Amino acid sequence: MNHPEEELTRDSARESIDELIASTRAYQSGPELKELFDFVQKFPHLAPFNAMLVHIQNSGVQYVLRASDWRKKYWRRLKPKARPYVILWPMAPVHFVFDLSDTEPINPDFDQIPALVENPFPAKGTVSAKVMKRLHQNAPRRRIVIEYIDGATGLAGQVQRVKSPVVDFVIFLNQKHSETQQFGTLVHELAHIFCGHLGTTEEGLWPERGNLNLEGREFEAEAVAYLVSERMRLEIGSHSYLSGYLSKDGPLPEFSLEAILKATHMVEEMATGLVRVRKKPATSRKAGQDSEK
Repeated sequence: MNHPEEELTRDSARESIDELIASTRAYQSGPELKELFDFVQKFPHLAPFNAMLVHIQNSGVQYVLRASDWRKKYWRRLKPKARPYVILWPMAPVHFVFDLSDTEPINPDFDQIPALVENPFPAKGTVSAKVMKRLHQNAPRRRIVIEYIDGATGLAGQVQRVKSPVVDFVIFLNQKHSETQQFGTLVHELAHIFCGHLGTTEEGLWPERGNLNLEGREFEAEAVAYLVSERMRLEIGSHSYLSGYLSKDGPLPEFSLEAILKATHMVEEMATGLVRVRKKPATSRKAGQDSEK
């Protein structure tokens, strides 16, 4: 269990980053945000927020790991005066990672580098049954029910807030769609939940943000779906909605980068392992409106 002071330190660090972004107006244009998203997807081994922290410190890094991981995984050591990059870390306030360029092979005849450095654009696949199974297993731990409906071809799905002792949200998926299409819809609707568009819950894992306008809600949900699919190397179709914003230098919808990155992390947790349930309840707030993809 994390110490309360450690959790407070990490929360303060996140707040400081949010204040920095707001004061410098970083990531406010489409191309700037696309550069960040492209960077974050290159580092699926880092939590999305940590990838952003590294990007803020040096957007030109190739691949970052802790010194111990460089030794264990790639038999590399740090060069003299290697530059550390600060990230947040479970069970500790912060940790340091180092770029490939600041390491060297321990044995000059045995030079190993990460595969993503040699091939930064690996082939994408379709969602596996294992990933979908984990999402279904973890949904109840977030008080979410996933149901399949016989809907029209054009209806991907939707999420609704419900009043129940054991369930807070129900996500409906179209049973006529392929599993890959269902995955994309499921991530989109989970993003609406974790970004707070339908209100918060007793666990207090995300804030109430139901007052965000429709354009902002859809932008955040599509951003999460894009990041999750790209970081998991999945092909779930085009992201024409998002690319229309990121390819232009015009104004972006109102959005929270912190909410997008946190929701991405929460979806990835559900897709890759067993999520934890917070025992300490927080004050429940009023729910927002239902959202539909």
